[in-house]
Amino acid sequence: MGMSRNKLLYLLTLLVVLGATLGFTILSEYRDVPRYHQHLEQPSEADLGPNTDTSDFVTHLPILQIDTGGQTIPGAAILDQNGVQVGYETTPEGADEILVRLSVTDTPNEYHRLSDTPTMESEARFRIRGNTSRLFPKANYRIKLVDEEDPTRDRDLPLLGMDSGNEWALHGPYLDKTLMRNYLCMNLSAEIMGDAPDVRFCEGFVNGEYRGVYLLMETITEGPGRVELTEYEEGDPVFSYMFRIEAQKSFLPTGSNVLDNFSFYTLRLEDNARVEVLYPSTRYQTPEVLNYINTDLSEIERRLYSREMDQNPESCWDYLDMESFANYYILQEFFGINDMFSASTYFYKDVRGKLHIGPVWDYNNALNNYIIQMPENEFLLSQKGWYGQLMRSERFVEYVIARYHALRQHFLSDEYLTNYVTDVKTWLGSAVNRNFSVWGYTFDVTKLSVWERQRPGTDRVFSMEELRQLNPSSYDEALEMMLEYAVDRGAWMDEAVESLRQYCHPSKNAYSMYD
Repeated sequence: MGMSRNKLLYLLTLLVVLGATLGFTILSEYRDVPRYHQHLEQPSEADLGPNTDTSDFVTHLPILQIDTGGQTIPGAAILDQNGVQVGYETTPEGADEILVRLSVTDTPNEYHRLSDTPTMESEARFRIRGNTSRLFPKANYRIKLVDEEDPTRDRDLPLLGMDSGNEWALHGPYLDKTLMRNYLCMNLSAEIMGDAPDVRFCEGFVNGEYRGVYLLMETITEGPGRVELTEYEEGDPVFSYMFRIEAQKSFLPTGSNVLDNFSFYTLRLEDNARVEVLYPSTRYQTPEVLNYINTDLSEIERRLYSREMDQNPESCWDYLDMESFANYYILQEFFGINDMFSASTYFYKDVRGKLHIGPVWDYNNALNNYIIQMPENEFLLSQKGWYGQLMRSERFVEYVIARYHALRQHFLSDEYLTNYVTDVKTWLGSAVNRNFSVWGYTFDVTKLSVWERQRPGTDRVFSMEELRQLNPSSYDEALEMMLEYAVDRGAWMDEAVESLRQYCHPSKNAYSMYD
């Protein structure tokens, strides 16, 4: 990957020695089971040979079909006269999901046809999901598998070869013209952090209508193969828990699982963000359970912002899994994610361990795919959320710097990323053309709304020529623009990452909050 194997091993050995000197390990073995990269494990069109059947829909990708029985799918955004979202559509009865029939065609090492007998079927509860993506014509969906005889009971199934589960996200790349940001970034995050939702490409049909290339994704839930925690038993006074920081919609009531934690009532959370408890599950979220989590989390936050942290910045290593915070930071910073600590930020704490950040979620906007152009030559997150305090730890900063340099020799190297993207493009093959036979109009910026195209900023009106320069006009250009940002971002971070030391050494940026 840009150097000989011997030189790479020598560099990594030096980094491990450095890590031992500083009191941490640079290269840990996080994963018990190798990450499954679909494009490396499943046959391409070239592997399967020519497809001569023109009488049916045929693809080398798995096929997912949804039959709503004529029902309208709830969850689409409701906008006011100014284009501001004011709610979500529901069924005529006021429900936010419907019961549908899910059919999966996924036979190993064969082409898949729409007329094939499904390899797996299930009843499922179904709705549109997401935040901004609810505005897109190519919707994202939540799938909740349920028992066929009793739809109130969940049903676990191993969809597309992933670990069994009952809750799934069906991501429809729309804003992401490469179709692969979530696939690329989730897989690399799993390699780097050891945990990230598993993902599989497929082609989707809703009520017999072709909807394009989709990515079926595990959701972040507690359980085998997902976030594995010591199981909660009713009445436990001390227990494992999981939560997320998520943006709160003004038109929705505050959920009963939302905490009044330290960073919220001291106004340290981002605007409109709140902490939502995900585990223990809703049926166990008694006032006592929620109070325990609120108290435990608030104590962690108080310590982060206390005199103890001011006098001994290394104290955060006592109660936080700092390796997870370092890896998470590198991933979000390198990929240019702007919503860390304001939305889609997950945490968990096993009763036997420290508080861990992750798994990662929502890479649709990664690598300069946010509706507002993301700079490649500045740190976006080093002072956001808890990281402003964590960067005061010299041990943490040195870990981040050393870990980043190690990853740039492998998973985050220009060569690895370029080869990965090229290989995924080749593997997707004709599915790309089928997808854009439906969604190809999105390459014409004049046909897109303000929420469906990228713009330089929000401070003025932009000309169509300016917008055309920022938005790809073809699939290949979309890939080129993504890789160009990754290369430029990496080159800048290579030079700038050492400057993170300013936050852990006496300077105008390292201050005492008690001065």
